Amino acid sequence: MNITFTPESELEQNLIHQLVRGESQWTYRADLNTEEKLWDNFKDKLERNNKDVLNEVNLTEQEFRQLQNQLNFANFYDAAKWLSGENGIAKVQVQREDATLGTVRLKVLNRADIAGGMSSYEVINQFQSFKQNSDIRDRRFDITLLINGLPLIHIEIKNRAHSYMEAFRQVKKYLVEGKFTGIFAALQMFVVSNGSDTRYI
Repeated sequence: MNITFTPESELEQNLIHQLVRGESQWTYRADLNTEEKLWDNFKDKLERNNKDVLNEVNLTEQEFRQLQNQLNFANFYDAAKWLSGENGIAKVQVQREDATLGTVRLKVLNRADIAGGMSSYEVINQFQSFKQNSDIRDRRFDITLLINGLPLIHIEIKNRAHSYMEAFRQVKKYLVEGKFTGIFAALQMFVVSNGSDTRYI
């Protein structure tokens, strides 16, 4: 007797549907599938949430690069320390190119706003992580959850023909390959699942 297992792509779609259905705060964003698009989305949210501080003058490319450098954490622990913020507010500092605008501190995440306030919640899947050198392949991440545009929770899925440990090994491989850098440097949780067994780290 042949046993058929639900394909990974179907498990992925089921989970996305579960997250966004009904009166959920989560929004599915099929368009956010490259790092450049994720940074653009993050910049858009940051500017919208800090209109008052920016005096409605959006960040220049050079100003945004300052900010990207600040978010390129050496490890997830450093990211966690930054995310805990001052009084629960994680901020970045930007020196404006126009000297009359001075230095500004922009709110990225406010713990008081979680589940409301200025926070936004987005689900992406099949993010394309392109190879940085010839030894490493292009990769596609299963599902990532963004809060205010920052990827904070990453989910890897295998079908029931595999142990959830296969998904865990995949996450470890991505870590070794340096895939969780750039905008992914702020990640705080990994979830691995085969549809019946699930673990989080």
